[in-house]
Amino acid sequence: MRTLALAWILCALCSVAQAQLVVGNDQSGVATIYEVNVITGVATPLYSASDSSAKPWGMAYDGTTNTLYWNNGSVLFSSPFGTPLTPTNLGTMSYGAGTINFVALSFYNGKLYGTRNIATEAVYEIDPATLQATLVYQYSSSFDFGGLEHDVATGKLYGLSDTAPAGEVRGLYELDIAAQTTTFLAPYPAGETDIDGLAVYNRIAYYVTDGPNNVQAFFYVYDVGTGALLGTLPSPFTGSGTFSAATFIARPVTSCPGDSNGDTLVNFADISPFIAAIKAGSATNWTCDLAAGLGPYRNSDANGDGTVNFADISPFISLLKNPPPQCSSTCP
Repeated sequence: MRTLALAWILCALCSVAQAQLVVGNDQSGVATIYEVNVITGVATPLYSASDSSAKPWGMAYDGTTNTLYWNNGSVLFSSPFGTPLTPTNLGTMSYGAGTINFVALSFYNGKLYGTRNIATEAVYEIDPATLQATLVYQYSSSFDFGGLEHDVATGKLYGLSDTAPAGEVRGLYELDIAAQTTTFLAPYPAGETDIDGLAVYNRIAYYVTDGPNNVQAFFYVYDVGTGALLGTLPSPFTGSGTFSAATFIARPVTSCPGDSNGDTLVNFADISPFIAAIKAGSATNWTCDLAAGLGPYRNSDANGDGTVNFADISPFISLLKNPPPQCSSTCP
């Protein structure tokens, strides 16, 4: 096994995991937008600059066109999602005849959505072509929704609020635009009072703190259904932001037996997660585990018998030697 691992290490270095959690803040000086691997916690820079193009207040992703949107105040930026990002300034968003700032963004069914924390606090629908906003749900001004995200797996809209009306608490809420209601789901972690970034996928919520990481060291992972804290991810932010932004870019569920770390490749990087999967036993739901970042994966089941155990070792080694075409990477 050691010999095999050494043979694969060079190829592992040239493989790139697909992005999952994308985050940024508006810290002073040079700021960076990162992708964060929700399995390993490793943050990869996507774009850095000292101007507003790298300092998002809100962020959203359109999977149909592979477009990442983010804003700084009233100015909206976009880029095809990839490494690196190539920002385009789309212009200034407006409401009626005036410009409008948003502190959070989401994307769903061809429309952007945004929230404000001053003036008329509400959810607004934003046409990404005209940048014209329309108010769709005015909630209590006692809320302060600095994080916003549609879960594309369920179609539900969620907000993260630093404050709440009397009798309620800061935390994660479901926002129902049709019913014009807010429903409390999960609290902030103990000691946290200011979290402005939110990403949600497949009923897993990621609370993205503003930074810096020597003060707010972690992002938090919550189960939307139970309200339970599932774990943390290290924050890459080196400076303090007034705002932070996040969105989740769902990976396609690709058939890659042996892909034990969830990067849709089969190579050296899967060895340690594969061993961990054997120790832990069979994972039961690969899609949910992928969204939550909670390995091991069912794809560690290399022989396809529905369990992860020692019987998978020989087929796993075969997969490392000859990965399926859709699960392999091209090396120099």
